[in-house]
Amino acid sequence: MAHDRLTDDILEQAASYALGLLEPAETRAFERHLQDGCAICEAEVRSFRETAALLPSALPQSTPSLRVRERLLKRVENEAGEHGPQVWREWDATPFEGIHVVRASEGEWQPVGIEGVWVKRLYADPARDTLTMLVRMAPGTAYPSHRHADAEQCLVLEGDLETGDIRIQAGDYQCAPRETVHAVSRTKNGCLLLIVSSRHDELV
Repeated sequence: MAHDRLTDDILEQAASYALGLLEPAETRAFERHLQDGCAICEAEVRSFRETAALLPSALPQSTPSLRVRERLLKRVENEAGEHGPQVWREWDATPFEGIHVVRASEGEWQPVGIEGVWVKRLYADPARDTLTMLVRMAPGTAYPSHRHADAEQCLVLEGDLETGDIRIQAGDYQCAPRETVHAVSRTKNGCLLLIVSSRHDELV
């Protein structure tokens, strides 16, 4: 049901959604509410996203020292488990029998140890040693630089993604060949990605 006036609760929920702070179930419920055509919530989400997108550019750019970078990656590993933000290395690759379906309301969104970034497993292919997954990144978040053990395919379903001087948005497709290094991947407004990748990519 669309709201007829702005309240503190609406402000809080719209801000939490725009910043990627809602739980997966809350996110789905709020997205259904937006699809019902609530102009008030749509306007608030748009306003919060525009503000969040401007924050990174308002800060001076700096390159952390090697020591700081190592400490940061170590902290990410400690928070996300043995494989750091590459939580998919722990996914079971047992093959499925027959046709495998993951409905929109099914599956679990897993945090990767980087605030605002989650992954949802769709399929792990034991024969090719590849993974198919959804990746959701909140506005203003980034994923570390990494080397591809095999070709990585990425389709942007929603939002935008920047890697170096390459910017892709909803509907765009990108393939990074084996042994290429992806620079830090950032999103200004948040994004939802469909990715097919090797299980053995490495952070660099």
